[in-house]
Amino acid sequence: MPAHRFLRTRRALCLLVAALTSMALVPASANATTQDYPTYTLDASHTLSSSLVGDIAGSAFVGKDGAFHWLSSYADYTTTDSGSYTTTFTNTDLGALNNQVGSGTTSQAVDTYYNRPGSLCYQIDKAAANAAPSPYEDDHCDVVGIWVDPTTGYWHGVVNDEYDFNPWSTTGPTVSQRIQSGIHGNRILTATSTDDGNSWTYGGEIITSPFTDQDAFDAAADPGKTWDYGVAGTRLFVDYATGYFYVVYNTAVKLKPGYTTVASWPSIARAPISGGMAPGTWDKYDDGGWQQPGVGGVDGDVGNPLGLVASYSPATDLVDFTGTGADGSPVDYQSVYPSSNGVFTFDDADGAVYTANATTGTITDSAGTSLPSVSYQDPALNSTVTVTAAGSKLTLAVTDANGATNSGTLSGMVLEDTTTHRLYLSPTVVQESALTYNTYTGEYLSVGYDQNVYQTADLGLPNSLSIVGTEPSGASNSYLTSLDYGSLTNQGISTRSYRMISALTGGEWDVTMNPHASGQTHYAVGVTPVDSTGAAINSSSDYGLTLGGVALTDSGSSASTSGQWQLVPVADSFESGYNSGVYKLENVATGQYLQATGGTAAAQRAIGAPVATGAAQPDYSATGNGGNGSPGGSDQWYLQPVGKDTPATLSASSTPARIAAATDTSLAGVTRYKLVNRNSGLVLENVGGTWQLAGQSFGDPGQPVTITPVS
Repeated sequence: MPAHRFLRTRRALCLLVAALTSMALVPASANATTQDYPTYTLDASHTLSSSLVGDIAGSAFVGKDGAFHWLSSYADYTTTDSGSYTTTFTNTDLGALNNQVGSGTTSQAVDTYYNRPGSLCYQIDKAAANAAPSPYEDDHCDVVGIWVDPTTGYWHGVVNDEYDFNPWSTTGPTVSQRIQSGIHGNRILTATSTDDGNSWTYGGEIITSPFTDQDAFDAAADPGKTWDYGVAGTRLFVDYATGYFYVVYNTAVKLKPGYTTVASWPSIARAPISGGMAPGTWDKYDDGGWQQPGVGGVDGDVGNPLGLVASYSPATDLVDFTGTGADGSPVDYQSVYPSSNGVFTFDDADGAVYTANATTGTITDSAGTSLPSVSYQDPALNSTVTVTAAGSKLTLAVTDANGATNSGTLSGMVLEDTTTHRLYLSPTVVQESALTYNTYTGEYLSVGYDQNVYQTADLGLPNSLSIVGTEPSGASNSYLTSLDYGSLTNQGISTRSYRMISALTGGEWDVTMNPHASGQTHYAVGVTPVDSTGAAINSSSDYGLTLGGVALTDSGSSASTSGQWQLVPVADSFESGYNSGVYKLENVATGQYLQATGGTAAAQRAIGAPVATGAAQPDYSATGNGGNGSPGGSDQWYLQPVGKDTPATLSASSTPARIAAATDTSLAGVTRYKLVNRNSGLVLENVGGTWQLAGQSFGDPGQPVTITPVS
């Protein structure tokens, strides 16, 4: 897995082949012989219409008016204005959209080419008042994540921006020649559309590298033989449970003058949703905290079970991972650059010394005997480390105690502990991950490049992500977007079964989280929300529901039981013996079900859509829309936790009290919920005396629901 945008565009395939053969660390996924977690089931595969693909992850979202949109972006490296655009597709849901491209689907393509006056990329350098410096005015920008402001209806997008192409060339190439090289720096920006994707306005930088000279990659900032190419591989997750935006991305160190990666690690930034994605509201996670600014701050290593701290010095080319090992010993893994002929040495856990040659792919012991591989148990990593000579290459594989393996090819650089001289490979747990809130487990789910599935109750502590399963054979790991299969509109949640989409390859996969086998210790566990007494909700019990001090009743009945409800679980569509974590609310007096009303699916998803009761609506159909799936009706709801935190942007000068309040983001033990509609992601609220769907607001006192058992 390269740290740059893997399989970025069709025109870059030749560059890809070269990169894969020369990369120093190419993380990949491989399962150990015995794994302590289940392999999930592939239930169905679909093909995304070629019209809907892009060269970065797609975005699924619902507008203020309830219309469903799929957004894809493509930024070509050609010299003509023909292949850089962001396109918005609109239809009832993704199943209908994919089945009706060209008939029943509308689309709006917006040119983003860097030198087209008025385009988004053009604005970054020339047209916007807060234009970002770009030495060659060569930006290639993709909108890659959308949040819809429920008040204005404006679309706010996270933008992956490639710029400063071929910065180390000494031949004075033209801008077009620079772009054709495919070598570039990266930063993350924001943009806004006030007209439903017909145009985009640049809004500023939100996440940038600390290793540039006023955004330029030059010798002043990177005087050594390596360079940090910036931040890329962007994925957005809107976490309504705690009131934060999260963006996962990559940071990587490369060899000049090209694009060979010598070290990489995943990073994460966040901002309070109340700030509307604005520049200056973002913090990066580093060394266990959120005090690094989004622009120019340190990009910490996240998803690292040891919690090691990553650092890089451009002046000395030193890459360093420091901290405490699993056995309590201090560790300090530093970059070692093999000699010109590719030779370096390393030790095993017993202190035996080996000589390796990354150029010829050979390993010899102290006696000079050639070995096919060296394997040892590293107590500091609590993992088995294996160095293998095969096919004139050296590979390094680290298999942890759970049976998950991270592997890579060794060439331009290796990481060794300064004391023990044992080898290290940075984990890729959240590398370009699709993050969701999982209604089945009540925790966050992460699926990314290493094809493993991770879970945590606290996304504010990303190193707490723990493996619970692995993707099945046939499912892709590239440029993933998660989408709730039961709604085919909601990107923010997953259930016991979930859908992953690759806008790059055009694949879609429905996956079920299998039960664990005997002896497996890591797996997902279904949980049931609790009522006001702390008891788990029982589908055969009656409850009163109160929001903002107003009792929810069925207005069609005057019976004393009109304010009593049963929460009926919706079964998993692929494993009907399990609940999905989603419910239908049946009124005890009338037998009717709570649902959003309106003449169309969009009207039932719109902000302000009336909520009443009616007959039960159909559930998800796997055969609908020509096998692309048809979503369930508007009578499905999930209980989304209301976090205990106070969302805030932090800094090095933030008080301990402010930091504690902002970082109290664990969902463990949370017993307050909002009642959220599955199809729209909107919350039930009494507005002006009527029940309707409303945009989620973290601090709105009228949105949490009290679930009181009826005695």
